[in-house]
Amino acid sequence: FLDPKNEPGRITLIPRVGAGKFWDHLPRHIETIKEEGRNVLWVCDAMHGNTESSPSGYKTRRFENVLSEVKEFFEVHKAMGTYPGGIHLEMTGQNVT
Repeated sequence: FLDPKNEPGRITLIPRVGAGKFWDHLPRHIETIKEEGRNVLWVCDAMHGNTESSPSGYKTRRFENVLSEVKEFFEVHKAMGTYPGGIHLEMTGQNVT
């Protein structure tokens, strides 16, 4: 058992579903965790749920999809009365696509 004392922040859950899919998936995950009485940290990783391949073969992400997923993450948590713990972002100064 990973967290026998149910310590807040000990378990981090990072849903990676992609933009436009949070309302379909995250509420039932939140409800399950609430029903179990678990204290978890919810983190949005909009970078990995929205990866696409460019015509040149490079992995890329559309900014509007990343932003949309972050907004959905916060909207779902607000509607569910839960706390959105954070977001994961990746950045580079290089031209990657």
